[in-house]
Amino acid sequence: MSYLVLARKWRPRTFAEVVGQGTVTRTLQNALGSGRIGHAFLLSGARGVGKTTTARILARALNCSKGDGPTAEPCGECASCVEIAAGSSLDVQEIDGATHNGVEQVRELRESARYNPARDRFKVWIIDEVHMLSTGAFNALLKTLEEPPPRVKFIFATTEYHKLPDTILSRCQQYDFRMISAREIQGHLRTVADGEAIKVSDDALSRIARAAEGSARDALSLFDQVLSFSGQTVRDEDISVLLGLIDRELLLAASRAAAGGDSLALLELVERLSEYGADYRNFNRELLLHFREILLLKLAPDESGLLSQIVPEERERLRPLTAAFSEEDLLRIFDVLIKVEQDLRWAQDPRVTLELALLKIVQMRRLVPWSDLVARVEALAGGAPMPARQPAPVRATVPAVANRAAERTESMEEAALRPPASPSRVPPAAVPSTPEPAAAPAAPATGLLAGMLALVQARPSLAQPLRGATLTEEGDTAVLHVPPDFLAMARMHADEYKDLARKASGRPLSVRIEAGGSAAPEGGAAPPEQSKERLHEEAARQPAVKEMLDLFGGRIVDVREAKEERP
Repeated sequence: MSYLVLARKWRPRTFAEVVGQGTVTRTLQNALGSGRIGHAFLLSGARGVGKTTTARILARALNCSKGDGPTAEPCGECASCVEIAAGSSLDVQEIDGATHNGVEQVRELRESARYNPARDRFKVWIIDEVHMLSTGAFNALLKTLEEPPPRVKFIFATTEYHKLPDTILSRCQQYDFRMISAREIQGHLRTVADGEAIKVSDDALSRIARAAEGSARDALSLFDQVLSFSGQTVRDEDISVLLGLIDRELLLAASRAAAGGDSLALLELVERLSEYGADYRNFNRELLLHFREILLLKLAPDESGLLSQIVPEERERLRPLTAAFSEEDLLRIFDVLIKVEQDLRWAQDPRVTLELALLKIVQMRRLVPWSDLVARVEALAGGAPMPARQPAPVRATVPAVANRAAERTESMEEAALRPPASPSRVPPAAVPSTPEPAAAPAAPATGLLAGMLALVQARPSLAQPLRGATLTEEGDTAVLHVPPDFLAMARMHADEYKDLARKASGRPLSVRIEAGGSAAPEGGAAPPEQSKERLHEEAARQPAVKEMLDLFGGRIVDVREAKEERP
């Protein structure tokens, strides 16, 4: 006896066996049970989702001879059911719309419809790929389709619903078949494997179901192909080798390298794909689905149905990566992978295109978020101290890859956080460090002013007069030389400056406020070299300048004293 492929051997014979189309089958069963049976049915949907199978089951339900009328549960044993299943029934004709698409064939159908069925209850015409009929054929069918003889039923099936004329659509009951979920296909494959006594893991069946992309027939065809290679015992590695699927270990290696910022590991990964002979577009699609699983694990709770499509063992391997990627990171990765999917189709060198996309993913994770930049600039404008930027948690999450990347190069984030080098013309000792607010020993005049500034960064009204001021100490009195424009404001807050001086110096001080600021001291102007060094020192002490240097990794090149404009 000739071999029968799984897609035909395990074709559903009842409505209950149809996979993933519960809405359609329930509607048809209720119509058959209540007697509300239309004369024309249009079944539309993607390939391999059960349209022709459902049409045959409907034809058997209409003509099953076990009962007195149509039934929702055809027996599958009577002469009508057996002949319809075998395709040899005289009263149920299955026509291919691609080859019988002319007006003459439709005229023959119309003539045949005038006569009663030879034996069964109804004459049924199943026209597959009905959208292939010509315009003339559709027009010739219109009248018969609208008012057929009472014992005639039409069942149309199509994968391109949009190509049918509206005049045909309005005369049919329309049933849309959806793509079948991977979980439902996996369950169907498990039923087939158990029925055929095949040893195969759930992970292998899951990968076949995903490769079928919503088609039960494609899944059974792929499973048949795997069995031809593996026999009755299917190993997980056989799935990857035979179907050209990407090994899960490669996908994990790619995501871990991206999390750790390891550009070299990604380039080596592409080299492995090249040696393996893998399809770069297929790898890109699998990687996109891999990052989607990471996003689902990151957002969905453990009891969510969204996680049912991920194998439990795989969840545990992916869970550490959920902490390594933020939601924004994953969205940017999706954007890159979707774009490169289109680029790979037309690229002259697909390997280079894929490498550039993977490197872009690594570089994107080193970028400072725009919201952080805006917040830092706003803080600088308001004179508030900048919050310390937290290092990305990636390197703690994926230590093996992170250490390897750290040995080769320093990340851009670490370089941005490192204090900038002092200008060559300014010795390191010339830039004083900001003291702690509660320093015990008395501070020198310059350090005391810097300490007072550090205490009032959150209050611009107090900080602004101090930024252009100079300070000298006369015993227990701190003399603030404030620019004339801020003299009145400073004197309004004299008591507060007194408290600031006491906190910054750690001893009781009185404060006297005078006009002067950064003007040259009495006794003549300072030499140009000393004046330039003084301006560099003052600029380096400014908190706003320090933050901008840290933010952009810059250094002070030149400083010029602002000239006050007079009317």
